Amino acid sequence: MLDGIIGHEKIVETLCRQVAGDHLAHAYLFVGPDGIGKSAVARRMLTESDLMVISRPRDEKTGKLKSSISIEQIRELRDRLSLTSLSGERKTAFVEEADWMSIAAANALLKTLEEPRGDTVIILRAETIESVPATVASRCQVLRFYPVPEATIAEALVGRGFDREEATRVARLSGGRPGVAIRLVTDGAYRAERDTATGAFGTIMSSSLPKRLALVADLLPKAEADKATALAKILDAWEEAAREKMLAGDARYVRVLDRLREAREAAEHNVNPQLALEHVVI
Repeated sequence: MLDGIIGHEKIVETLCRQVAGDHLAHAYLFVGPDGIGKSAVARRMLTESDLMVISRPRDEKTGKLKSSISIEQIRELRDRLSLTSLSGERKTAFVEEADWMSIAAANALLKTLEEPRGDTVIILRAETIESVPATVASRCQVLRFYPVPEATIAEALVGRGFDREEATRVARLSGGRPGVAIRLVTDGAYRAERDTATGAFGTIMSSSLPKRLALVADLLPKAEADKATALAKILDAWEEAAREKMLAGDARYVRVLDRLREAREAAEHNVNPQLALEHVVI
């Protein structure tokens, strides 16, 4: 069921044991950084069930992601889970962005978690446990996903047919996140997007401080609803570039990596995205 997952052996072992013994929890909260493997585990775990996936919808006019998961989406989920499965399969739900639920949506989900049905399983995905209401998190079995060793990621990529040298390089840049590594070697558009961001980072860091701040001011989109997602992508790409510089022997980037981690932590606590980026480059 969970064959092919890169790393996370203890989590895989726990879930396989629960499935084999028919002792699955009613609700799980998978916590860890983007690209770490939470979605891969959730989707493989729920692949043979009647699955409903919840994530932020896109605005019909602009095509952009909306700012939150709505109460209407959670109500639809609750109604579907209350129905009897015609196939007899367990009914399951995967809330991909539990840290993007509106307060009303979180409260509606809480009611479902407080009155669990024996034939349902809900998996929530979030980057940090703090970003999910404590009342929701407390009713879930929390599984924390930690960075996977570079050697494990590299070997997995080689096993999938990728060149060892490229696999080793990508594993080193991935920050211990298998999903990032896979996208770097398979998704040209993603790679191009990252290359653009890392190129901008190089320009910024080689400029004077006033120039750095001026360049950073133009990086984020104007719409407030889009800034958090854009910030996460920028920080990911910058971390990749800074790690490559550090591994090449530039000791200055040890401090830059520290600032990137601080900026990421600040972003998780809803600090202004512009200030988070400025913190990195000053």
